[in-house]
This record gives sequence, C-alpha cells and structure tokens, in this order.
Amino acid sequence: MKKVLIVLFVLAVVSPVFAQEDPPEGPPPIAVAAHNQVIAFLDLGEDQVSAWDEIYRIHRDAEQPVKEELRILEAELKEMIDAGDPDPATVGNLVLQIADLKYELGEIHVIYHEDFMALLDEDQTRRLGFVARADRVQPIIPAFKLFELIRRR
Repeated sequence: MKKVLIVLFVLAVVSPVFAQEDPPEGPPPIAVAAHNQVIAFLDLGEDQVSAWDEIYRIHRDAEQPVKEELRILEAELKEMIDAGDPDPATVGNLVLQIADLKYELGEIHVIYHEDFMALLDEDQTRRLGFVARADRVQPIIPAFKLFELIRRR
C-alpha cells in the first residue's frame, strides 16, 4: 500500500511537468506588462514605441557578449581564488579585465539611455524625471513612514 501511495504521489508531482507545452516565444508576460506601463505613463506615441523597441534591441544585443565575457572572467577569478594561493599577477589582470567590461556595460547603458531620452518631448522628460527622483528616495521612505511623517489619507 505504501508503494502505491508513493507512486501516486510521484505521478501527481511529475505529471504536470510532462504536460507542459513548449514555453511561449517572445518576452515574458511581466516584461510585456512593464513595457505597456512605461508606454502609458510616458504617453509614448507609436513612432516613439517603435524607435524605443529598436534601440532597446540594439542595447541588449550589445550587452550580451560583454555580459557573457564578464561571467566567464568572474567564474575564472572565483575558481582561482577558491583553489587557493592564486598568482597575484593573474588575479590582478583578471580584475582589470572585469573592471573594463563593467565600464563597457556602463557605456552601453549610457548610450541607450541617451538615445531613449532623445525620443521624448518636454512633458515626457519631466515624467521620466519624476520616476528617477522617486527611485532615488524609495529606500528612505520606510524611515519617514516609521515616524509617521508621510501624511495619511
């Protein structure tokens, strides 16, 4: 009897995995929802959305090889350190290469951000600025709430 119950339990757990279809193509639903929220909040026009989608694709395509190289170098550095007594010159060289790749990622992002900002009119730029300011103060909001300094409705 125990064996039958175990088999039934295993089937109940495993069968949904086998029943799943291939994952859908395209971005995950959460990314689509976020994309739509940005469009709605900034009130982007169709031409702006098309241009944004293109510069975002270019941005991601530029980032991917750099991120992959960064993952490889960071794994190599971790492996060397975990092995114990790594060669300081080799470690230093890897650290410098990693720093260069991180700088390159930053530059790729700056170009993307500047290209996106160029798409916006004055009102849209002001709205995006509001979101950026909100992002900067978000970590301190709990402190203000703790001391009841944010007015309740």
